[in-house]
Amino acid sequence: MQLIVSDGLNANAINENLRSVLPGVRRELLAAGHHISEIDVVIENGRVRAGYHAGSLLEAEVIIHLIGERPGTGINTLSAYLTYGLDHQGESRWGSRSAAGFDHSWTTAVCGIHRRGKLPERAVEEIARLVDRIFAQRCSGVALLT
Repeated sequence: MQLIVSDGLNANAINENLRSVLPGVRRELLAAGHHISEIDVVIENGRVRAGYHAGSLLEAEVIIHLIGERPGTGINTLSAYLTYGLDHQGESRWGSRSAAGFDHSWTTAVCGIHRRGKLPERAVEEIARLVDRIFAQRCSGVALLT
């Protein structure tokens, strides 16, 4: 599993929320027995598709992309995009496709992470639960059963 951080469209969202989310996500996932890369990928000015590109380069089974979003709203929100990188046959979705061709419907999003929105502590719990489900069901996005 690879953790990716992008300031996206809102670096203030990363500055305000990352310290409340990233360590907790890492702690919860490690406690659940998941293997996470020891090195986080940081992408300056990255958008959601930059996370897909990193997943492609690293051939990660799962990426968790934390990105700053919703500038100008007065609430600097962080989002987490969770993507399972294998198709239903266990073949890599990353390898033969460009990041531009990667379908957003394969990704599960946890949005609105901020002290006045979805509290970072609740987001950490939600991300950890979703990752467990992603590995159990071997899918993410619209294919992930509730």
